[in-house]
Amino acid sequence: MTPRKDDLNNLSGAYVLNALDEAEARAFEAHLADSEDARTEATGLGDTAVLLGLAVDPVTPPASLKASIMAQIATTPQLPAVVEDAPPVFGAAESKARARWFAKPVNAIIGVAAAVALIIGGGVAVQAINSGVTQQQAANQLAAIQSADDAQSIKAPVASGGTATLVYAASLESAALIVDGMSTLPADKVYELWYINGDGARPAGTFTVGSDGKMWQVLDGTMKKGDTVGVTVEPHGGSKTPTTDPVLVVTTA
Repeated sequence: MTPRKDDLNNLSGAYVLNALDEAEARAFEAHLADSEDARTEATGLGDTAVLLGLAVDPVTPPASLKASIMAQIATTPQLPAVVEDAPPVFGAAESKARARWFAKPVNAIIGVAAAVALIIGGGVAVQAINSGVTQQQAANQLAAIQSADDAQSIKAPVASGGTATLVYAASLESAALIVDGMSTLPADKVYELWYINGDGARPAGTFTVGSDGKMWQVLDGTMKKGDTVGVTVEPHGGSKTPTTDPVLVVTTA
């Protein structure tokens, strides 16, 4: 519905925020051509919108944020792709207006989004305590594994409760474990990861979980073709060979 002329002056704010429908935007842009006051107001509001976006300092997200998101993606069922209708075709005036809005600086928006993710996203804790691996290195390793052409993931139950997803790439000879709902352990115990094959078990790092039972970790060492990945409960500091029955066994191809 095309707004009445006496209502057009009330649409400046909605216009600069790209909140008008096609008919309203077309009518308001015609009004702008005839009214210097409307142009002045719209320009001022547009500049204010930009300043609001820049009022928050950009936030550099921690190294674990990307990997935590990818870890959650790896354990979240994916829905089939949705076939969308063709996007609407806008006239020159509408396109120009939308270009003005979407061309605004986005650094602040990214910073706010990252901050919100940190506050409400929950996330998955990363443990990078083995072999001097930093959080940044662990995040990069997990990202590399999940983006590899031959990346695979296997989800399995944990005997003591919870689930685990093994993500691995044979081409990189690397794997990562993402857990959810695992039981916490006494202070003198840790979970220990193992690569297992016909030659025995090779230590691949230790980890603990917090009260939420969530954690992800890139396994130490090299994953060989056909290796099984296991998890046992061991004394603090880990063991050279498993001393208990595994709480998790994941067999790979």
